[in-house]
Amino acid sequence: MYKTTPHLPVDTDAPFERHRVDPRRTDLHPHLASALRDRGLATFSEMPSRPAFADMVRDLAVLYPHPDSGPDGLTLLHARDGSPGAGQLGFTDSELLPHTERSCLPRPPHLLMLMCLTPAHHGGESVLIDGRAVAEELFLASPETWSALSAPRTAYFGGSSGYVGAVFEPAAPETWTIRLRLDELIRFAPRTVRHVEILREVMNRHTMVLRLGKGEGFILDNTRWLHGRRSFTGPRVMLRALGERHTHLPLERGFRLS
Repeated sequence: MYKTTPHLPVDTDAPFERHRVDPRRTDLHPHLASALRDRGLATFSEMPSRPAFADMVRDLAVLYPHPDSGPDGLTLLHARDGSPGAGQLGFTDSELLPHTERSCLPRPPHLLMLMCLTPAHHGGESVLIDGRAVAEELFLASPETWSALSAPRTAYFGGSSGYVGAVFEPAAPETWTIRLRLDELIRFAPRTVRHVEILREVMNRHTMVLRLGKGEGFILDNTRWLHGRRSFTGPRVMLRALGERHTHLPLERGFRLS
């Protein structure tokens, strides 16, 4: 049996809902849909195996192909030998700054799903940032920075065939998405650079840290939440899936400002 749960150890208060899920998952979708719709984030625990996780994520989403994924559509994340290439820090034991997954694409995958197979000996906590909370604070308290970060063509994501856009982009009337990374694969327009430090300060105020144990994980809206990881020691192993939600999951891309 596995269940959704609010009681993963966290460094900040995270008001998740508690639900026990039947092994046949007859009530899984309504509970996960509710959490994803309300917060853009749902947690689970007691996931027994890789096949069980694969079944769950395929029930929720059409999985997104990734160069490092296996036949089941899941990517095994662990520290590899050798020097990582650009955008490959997820396969190291180094810190991974919070970011939007596949930010270089015109349409990043809607959902990111992560499960812990083996926790690190030390460190390796997941770092999550609610993009809606960041956007709302900027919109109300720093309107100049909000305007700069939501102006078209103010950030370039990726390498030679990347994406030109903005940190905050409209997805539909009154709906916004966040697209961000803060490594070598982003370049900001000169008029935007001075606002990035303000953005970092606001992000720090809306950061949550999850320590995932074996069989624990989360599902997040990749158009609303940023995710990263602290550096670690030991054999930390995670499973990741990316996908576009099935139509039975009532979840719009992005978020609405309050």
